[in-house]
Amino acid sequence: MANEHFAHASTHRVATIRLGSFDVPCTVLSSTDASTHVRVVTAGGIPEYLILVRDGEARRARVAMRKQGPSGLDLWLDLQVAQDARAA
Repeated sequence: MANEHFAHASTHRVATIRLGSFDVPCTVLSSTDASTHVRVVTAGGIPEYLILVRDGEARRARVAMRKQGPSGLDLWLDLQVAQDARAA
């Protein structure tokens, strides 16, 4: 019989959604070079365009799809290609 009070350690990576002057923690459920699926547990509005900070790298992203579930808000993000400022 499973112990319902036993907390399993999460195997998902943690990232942050940067919203202006504050950061919202999120869990990375799946990720590729072009897109990321994250879950946000905190309540509040998430804008269409945001910055995702993962593994010390900040990338601009656009929310492609949202789905509210019992475990939080799932977001599917389209990551924008990082631009090299020296190329300009």
